[in-house]
Amino acid sequence: MKKSPNKQLSNKQESEICLNCGECCKRYFITVLPDESKKISKKLKISEKTFLEKHCELHIKIYPKSVKGILTFPSTFFPQKIFDQIKKEVGIVNDSYFVVPQVVLKRDIVEFTGKKVCTFLNENNFCKIYSVRPEPCKLFPFIAVEGIREQYPFCVLFQKTHKNLSKKSSVYFKKVKSYFKKVNDKKFCGVWKNPPKFGQLYLADKYICEISLEELNLMLMDQKE
Repeated sequence: MKKSPNKQLSNKQESEICLNCGECCKRYFITVLPDESKKISKKLKISEKTFLEKHCELHIKIYPKSVKGILTFPSTFFPQKIFDQIKKEVGIVNDSYFVVPQVVLKRDIVEFTGKKVCTFLNENNFCKIYSVRPEPCKLFPFIAVEGIREQYPFCVLFQKTHKNLSKKSSVYFKKVKSYFKKVNDKKFCGVWKNPPKFGQLYLADKYICEISLEELNLMLMDQKE
């Protein structure tokens, strides 16, 4: 078994590798937390409302779950369109789901290729909001725990060097956990004042359908309300 490389690269060398690649920005949806949204909108010199409407979208993942807990809701209260589409795509609708509502940076279609990339990645693989980029961008590809290097065969940086960012990753995951707790307690629109109006719904990683903010709010409705 090959050992993980431990060669130390300078920040300039790392940047050159990333600028010649940009694959992570072309492959993944980048999650934005409320405090990051404020920083990015300030960097762009626009209101946070404009930033969320123009550059972000909803990204909702649901997972079947039978045990009650945080962000777990009965499918009985799902909008009929959502209920029917889940049944159409997977053949069955479970009694309840763990609903993970996020805001992500939009992915724009690149002319001539038809591929979608992060809205802030330019033609030279340069990030337009690099100084205030979301935490996953700062941690990738080292946000991963040991033993999953094979999941990033495209990442040249990951092949050439290795960093232990487990402490920073742990801090970020605590922020994410706190975010979902707030969404559970205050509802999605209680955490986001002007969230995107539309986005995508997934069952785990399987695309289900488009979803609106109104439909999401219905999915997150407590049956006691």
